[in-house]
Amino acid sequence: MLISQRFTMGISAAGRYRLAILSRTLLAVGGGYLFAALSTASLALVLPLSRAQAVMAATQLSFAFFCAFVVWSFCAPSLRSAWLVAAGLCVVPCIYLLCQGVLL
Repeated sequence: MLISQRFTMGISAAGRYRLAILSRTLLAVGGGYLFAALSTASLALVLPLSRAQAVMAATQLSFAFFCAFVVWSFCAPSLRSAWLVAAGLCVVPCIYLLCQGVLL
């Protein structure tokens, strides 16, 4: 579990469950938005289309990415794996954008 045992010592099982749901919800909303934004920016640069078509295609794909991210955040077997996979997914387009000089 991502939430340390030290912080959840005095919390009941129902409270820990609610914290886990809150964590997954924050991951789904915030992490999904971050991943969709990063992947849209990197795909707009990568796609071999005209600039306007690449931006439109990347934006349309970002909606599917966001939905898949939300589903994954609630279907992951553990909270830790959900956060680790989310971080790994966000790192890939971030590294590409840093190498291109877009995120400086």
